[in-house]
Amino acid sequence: MSDRIEENAGSGVHVCALCKTYGKEERLVHALDGVDFEADRGQVTVLLGPNGAGKSTLLGCIAGVVIPTSGKVSVCGESEPDRIRAVAGYSGESGGLDGELTVAETLFFASRLHGTGKNEVRRAVSLTGISDVLGKKCRTLSKGYAQRVSLAKAICFDSPVLVLDEFTDGLDPAQTVSVRNAIKELAEEKTVIVSTHSMGEAEELGGIVYVLAHGQVVARGTGDEIIRKSGKKTLEEAFIGLTSMEI
Repeated sequence: MSDRIEENAGSGVHVCALCKTYGKEERLVHALDGVDFEADRGQVTVLLGPNGAGKSTLLGCIAGVVIPTSGKVSVCGESEPDRIRAVAGYSGESGGLDGELTVAETLFFASRLHGTGKNEVRRAVSLTGISDVLGKKCRTLSKGYAQRVSLAKAICFDSPVLVLDEFTDGLDPAQTVSVRNAIKELAEEKTVIVSTHSMGEAEELGGIVYVLAHGQVVARGTGDEIIRKSGKKTLEEAFIGLTSMEI
């Protein structure tokens, strides 16, 4: 683990009264509306929510790539977006890959940008199982491989915080289990935050689950705690009730 991780990892992520709006006046959209959120090292913190709930916007704010309208975001004690980006590795929905670069070039440039080296890149490749596509251009990758390369890119930053948006999208079942195990391992030394549509994924990853709906946090706790408080039998039933979704 790098000295930078040792220095910053304990600070975690703290979000207070976070709001993000898009548009103007009568067409104003409240993507986030007064969100409070915390995440620390030692467990995976999971965001659940239907499409349009604000998950990606919240993760973007935490990663320093989306500028909040109001409220506070603190990541390892940093609050300025450019400083946050220096301590948060981010894998967004689109992957953020340059199609003309090879996978090896992508990881090389990512590591150089963040001042890490070959050991971090090797670990990222090993954890995500992408050694067989290192020489391929990113534009030729399947969706599953592109997702894993995006994850590897975030990992090789060796940042104390790792932010992953829909990290298993496009992966087959075996790949999903492999990446999930890698994320659990990383959470032992980093603050890891992920979003997912899968109830099973949230339960498998454990830790604290936040349920978002209409830009607000409607539940927080372990999966079992959310089920118990909702009076339902499963996390899926609790999720449907909390987000007012139709069965």
